Amino acid sequence: MALRPVSKTIFNSSLKLARAPFDVALGALGGSDSQAQHLIDRAEAGARSATGILFRDEELREEGRATQLATRERERATYLREEAEVIDRVAEERREQAAEAAAAEAAEVRRKAEQERRKADKRKRERESRAAKTEQVKKEKAAKQAEKAREVAAKADRVAKLEKLEAKEESIKAKEKAAASERRAGLVEDAAAEAKAKRKNAEGNGKG
Repeated sequence: MALRPVSKTIFNSSLKLARAPFDVALGALGGSDSQAQHLIDRAEAGARSATGILFRDEELREEGRATQLATRERERATYLREEAEVIDRVAEERREQAAEAAAAEAAEVRRKAEQERRKADKRKRERESRAAKTEQVKKEKAAKQAEKAREVAAKADRVAKLEKLEAKEESIKAKEKAAASERRAGLVEDAAAEAKAKRKNAEGNGKG
């Protein structure tokens, strides 16, 4: 037989009263959509279905089935949310790992780039140092050659002056010798003329 409306009201009130402490506890713990909440909902659905069957109350039976279906859907939704949260956490962890890996790779690339830049700077400094040394050697060599050329030129100038001086001295000596020869020739000529004159005088005296 069917329950009277007042009995249904009492039944519903009894169910609410029975699950009230659990609802309050779950609400305080933040478990209003937890597995425990679903157990309570399934218990209520079972109670409604069993009571509907016992008293042949189709409405209660339908309420029980509806409550069971809603509970299953809520459980499924909870499972899907939890699964989505897990997927989100895994995805976030992967994103963090990827970001860390990318940051580490970027840092390694920057480190290698800095290392290569330092090597390039070092090679440049070494090239510049070698070029500077080569240029210095060239300058020193050119300076030595210029100094040697100046010494050779100075020596040649000294030799030329000495030769000129010697030639001048030889010229003076030659002139002196020529003058002496001229003087001796003059003396000889004078002596010859004097001798000739004496011979003439002698011959003239002999004739007389």
